[in-house]
Amino acid sequence: MNSNFLNPRLNIIKICDYTLLAEKSTVHEIQELCKKAIQYTCFSVCIQPDKVRIAQQELKNSNVLVCTVISFPSGENTLEEKVIETTQAIQNGADEIDVVINYKKIANETYLINELNALRELCHSHKNKIGKPITLKVIIESGLHTLEETIFFTKLCIKTKVDFIKTSTGKVAVGAEIEKVKVMYDEIRKVNSSLKIKASGGLREIHQIETYLPYVQRLGIGYQTVDSFKILDKY
Repeated sequence: MNSNFLNPRLNIIKICDYTLLAEKSTVHEIQELCKKAIQYTCFSVCIQPDKVRIAQQELKNSNVLVCTVISFPSGENTLEEKVIETTQAIQNGADEIDVVINYKKIANETYLINELNALRELCHSHKNKIGKPITLKVIIESGLHTLEETIFFTKLCIKTKVDFIKTSTGKVAVGAEIEKVKVMYDEIRKVNSSLKIKASGGLREIHQIETYLPYVQRLGIGYQTVDSFKILDKY
């Protein structure tokens, strides 16, 4: 049995991107998010780009990383716009970048490959606060795609050597689905790729989230859901 099942709340939180993506979130809300992320020992906080400087200041003396989203939530920004937005986020202190791929261009594989290659090169040419290359996670909005399309995007992420494939922005009707994550996992294992999986979107109950633990290396979970786990309770 996967060891993550032995203590689900604590193991979930260790791989959690503690998320607050409301556009109107306040400075105080971001500061509180960061304080709780440190207390809970989350992997990162995931916030809007305009909040990166705030989070960077709050987390600079902690092990919690700063994650932000690019071309969120539509993914329709041009590559040039994505590069500008990503560069600014990195300059402001982002340690990880979650970019929405222009998934509507699924018929134009060359365009998508160029997009991901450029963004991977940009991210990996900079170091985060722990001295590692900036992590690039690619959001594909798998809830809008068939299994075959999910496989296509997984192969694309493998080919372009990005760090993570991520299920969802959490802003569409269907977020993470276990069957989609399983096909991602199977494709990655087939070629022994280092690509990792982040499940995100609609993850609200521990028993539901547990089903993803054998297949993913990261979870995107909203702050209110994480708070409801009462992480610091004794067992």
